[in-house]
Amino acid sequence: MTDTGLSEALRADIATVRQQALARITEMDLLVAALREHIRDLQAERDLLRAELAHLRREYHLQRSRSLARGLRPQR
Repeated sequence: MTDTGLSEALRADIATVRQQALARITEMDLLVAALREHIRDLQAERDLLRAELAHLRREYHLQRSRSLARGLRPQR
């Protein structure tokens, strides 16, 4: 193999490695973007569940306080 042939083969190998590296980077970028979106969805769901839990707790305490108040009324 001549020096020119070796350098052409080396250039081709370098180009292949660069292309593969870019493909991996692109794949990782897509995975990161998908994971970030999934995390945002999970955080939104968590926030909704927390709000629902707070509402249910308020309802529970309200119902409980009403029943306690009825129990404290004097009998007729």
